Amino acid sequence: MKTAMQELIDDLRGFRDEHTSPLVISRMNKVLLKASLLLTKEKEQIVNAYKEGCSDGGFFDKKWDEVRAEEYYHETYGGDK
Repeated sequence: MKTAMQELIDDLRGFRDEHTSPLVISRMNKVLLKASLLLTKEKEQIVNAYKEGCSDGGFFDKKWDEVRAEEYYHETYGGDK
């Protein structure tokens, strides 16, 4: 499964790669950089939501919150650990 930002980045890369105009490529690279930064923010939001949801149930050990949340993101969305 991919996040919405991961899908958007893939689409933007495909669009960029279909064009040969240096101007289009340059602008698309800027858009892709911004999208990559937003992907990092999206990951943080997903990880934080996972930690918050698990801690609400009372079964989450605080010292493992970050590790388990990162593993969840990686397993679900294939992102970097």
